[in-house]
Amino acid sequence: MDELPRSYLRWVNQYRPGKPVDEIKRIYGLSDAVRLCSNENPWPLPEEVIQAILKASGEVQRYPDPEAYLLKRALSKHLGVSPAEVVVGGGTEGVLCTLFQALVEVGDRVVIPQPTYPVYALSVAAAGGECDFVPLLEDFSLPIDRIVSNCGERTKAVVICNPNNPTGNIVERQDLLNLAVRLEERKTLLVVDEAYAEYVSDPRYLCGVELFRQLSNVVILRTFSKIYGLAGLRIGYAIAPKPIAEAFGKVRRVFSVNAIGQAAAIAALGCQDHISSIRDRTILERDRMHRVLCNMGVRVHNTHANFLLISLTRANDVYEALLAKGVIVRNGEDLGLEGTIRVTVGLPEENDRFLKEFDRVLRRLGG
Repeated sequence: MDELPRSYLRWVNQYRPGKPVDEIKRIYGLSDAVRLCSNENPWPLPEEVIQAILKASGEVQRYPDPEAYLLKRALSKHLGVSPAEVVVGGGTEGVLCTLFQALVEVGDRVVIPQPTYPVYALSVAAAGGECDFVPLLEDFSLPIDRIVSNCGERTKAVVICNPNNPTGNIVERQDLLNLAVRLEERKTLLVVDEAYAEYVSDPRYLCGVELFRQLSNVVILRTFSKIYGLAGLRIGYAIAPKPIAEAFGKVRRVFSVNAIGQAAAIAALGCQDHISSIRDRTILERDRMHRVLCNMGVRVHNTHANFLLISLTRANDVYEALLAKGVIVRNGEDLGLEGTIRVTVGLPEENDRFLKEFDRVLRRLGG
């Protein structure tokens, strides 16, 4: 039996998600816990989305629209692209797995800067490809020359996260254009994951839709799991050149996006005032947390997303101590960044609890 799984899966580690609240309550005998480990949007959904969910739930005995026609139309209007350039799937990982199944043949390679979202490498491996990992620079910026030089004859794509998870930094406009143009010359696809794009307010940020309109070798990934607050319904999408979108359609899972998710996503797109409010409230809380943490004397990295990355000499000890107090954060070791923890910006009362317990843990561990 050991010889039956694909041989190239031996170098792949299973993805380790953030711990569920119920598990932590059970392990530590707690009555409650706060979840600040998965970069979810904790704010309540708008009423329009709730009503769409309730309406769609009354017809779950029927299969969903396999083409997600209405959702693709809504997305194309929202993004200003053709419906034929829009693909949808079960979250970002669902889109990625299908995308690489459509593009990658055994022996093909994909370049991935590290550290970043681990699912990129898992998706490549699932398609039979191999990864070339390029370390980020010390300030977490992209080593563009090294990325390009790692692109050989069998390189199908480069995958970057912008803003990057778990570091929170962005690739600035000119750097992203430079990378995309140089990859286009090599006929290499640039896949840009913009899961956190809606949180960015920096004018140096180049929106992926704008990049997509300028060049022919770009795929832009986005999700309803973050600022839209639909993480539990698993809706991801991408805009891609038509030949790639057509290939995606040939290998996608027929009913990968459920009916409730489609209805909720369409309703959520119509609530842009709500999304703006969520962005503003999140940034206010993020900046407040950043100030308090800096005043504690810890190193907090600048971020453009809805999370904070904190460097600590005893990160594992801090992580475990916070779990014991019912504060669930993310151990950076799980994301390829030892000596850090990543903290989602939650509701104000959740953030207060984290800051209080974090301060107590630091004092107990000696600063």
